[in-house]
Amino acid sequence: MKPKKDNRRVRFLTHEEAKQLLEALAVRSRDVHDMALLSLETGMRLGEIFSLTWNDLDLNKGKLILLDTKNGKTRTAYLTENTKKMLQMRRRSRAGDSVFCRNDGKPYRALSRTFERTVDDLGFNDGIEDARMKVVFHTLRHTYASWLVEKGVDLYTVKELLGHSTLQMTERYSHITEKTLRQAVKELEKDSRPL
Repeated sequence: MKPKKDNRRVRFLTHEEAKQLLEALAVRSRDVHDMALLSLETGMRLGEIFSLTWNDLDLNKGKLILLDTKNGKTRTAYLTENTKKMLQMRRRSRAGDSVFCRNDGKPYRALSRTFERTVDDLGFNDGIEDARMKVVFHTLRHTYASWLVEKGVDLYTVKELLGHSTLQMTERYSHITEKTLRQAVKELEKDSRPL
């Protein structure tokens, strides 16, 4: 039997790439920009963003409740100042309405090609054949997790923020901690005396 191919995404954005992407999306589509910002700064999946209603938000406490997520559990996502401000600017009057809806008032069920076209125009996928290395919308969630790990956030906390059902699912980000671990040893080395 042929071994199962590891198809997990590897690519995540640098801070500069994320800035370029958000700036380009802001010009093309406010909705796609806002969805991308929300995924990038909360780790939300696209389906969770589509399902989000105003009733799920507590802007005063800076959090939102994600119901019936991919693994069937409810979880809390915490807002950054950027996402909080963006949601305040989007605020609609009817509480039950979707946060992101089309011009006809119905919630989105698919992402427009604006995201893909913007990524192409920025050249993020130029010359890349391996699908795991291509920038797609899910790359934003992957970037959120990768940035947390780069900042030294432990994998258990990242697991909880992403809503993973097992720590094993979050361990894909452990390679990012190598830099942090090496730095920790270098810090220890500063205080050590020669033998």
